[in-house]
Amino acid sequence: MSKVFRNVDIYDQAYLERLRSLEIKRKVIVDILKNYKNLDKAKLEVLTKNLEHPDKQGLKKVNPIIFSFLLDSIFTIQESIEIKISEFEKNKLSRYILFELLFWSKPSAYPFPDEKVENYKAFLAKKRQKLKEANLENFLQLYALESIEKDTFLRDVKAAIFKVKPENLEEYLWISDFVDYLNPIEKSEIKNKVHPYVWKVLNSKSKTIPVVIDGSNILLASELRGPERVDTLLELISKLDQTYFPFYLVFDANAKYKFHTRYFNYKRTYYHSPADELILGLAREVKGVVCSKDKFKDYNMNIRNIWYDLRL
Repeated sequence: MSKVFRNVDIYDQAYLERLRSLEIKRKVIVDILKNYKNLDKAKLEVLTKNLEHPDKQGLKKVNPIIFSFLLDSIFTIQESIEIKISEFEKNKLSRYILFELLFWSKPSAYPFPDEKVENYKAFLAKKRQKLKEANLENFLQLYALESIEKDTFLRDVKAAIFKVKPENLEEYLWISDFVDYLNPIEKSEIKNKVHPYVWKVLNSKSKTIPVVIDGSNILLASELRGPERVDTLLELISKLDQTYFPFYLVFDANAKYKFHTRYFNYKRTYYHSPADELILGLAREVKGVVCSKDKFKDYNMNIRNIWYDLRL
């Protein structure tokens, strides 16, 4: 039996928090949908994370190019909802993904598919009646009211951010899509609790530049303090105007016998002797810069060394 909402308290704190989390989520989703012709695997992954219907898992197997064609049929081709459903299901995607995308793209007209839908027109009429009874402006507000107990979105994003460290940052780049939409208090709270390099990368709006770090050289640098000198270095790098990401670490082949650092387990850590050869070769390959106290005088180097840009 469906709920009937009367005398809805639009100032209820739980409702307002749920509505705000949905509004933030919608901004992220709409930004992706606006650029559907340039959809790639990374953006499709972000989209999947943000959809709320359980059937979204089907998107994990779809080709981004095929999905961009399906999105094109939603937004530019005048077809009946039945034809659009058929196109989705031909590509082994649930009709509920279609219904949810319609909801996020235009919540003034389309409701969230939070129940079994056999006949979309009947479902739409039913939801319009509920919207009228609740005296709300759009289906985003209605969904916020109906799903208050599901409001873990912002908490989940914040919890994920607090797990991010420089060495696992690449696994959490999807979070950068949400940072813009946090309020100043939330941003300040997060900024004070994460590594400065993490915060710099997640906030970056410009094109990033890879940096290859001379690991053995850095671990011997007396200018760097703290129990983990790579962390200290990355904090200094975060203070530069440019965003240097991703970072690579190159150590001498015997480094594990001479030093201790958790970054030996970092996925972009390499070992080579002499290390200089790999440092410079890798920097050329990724079109990046290097960071080392070494001036590489024995090499014909035309690669920028940002060590000398750091505010030590």
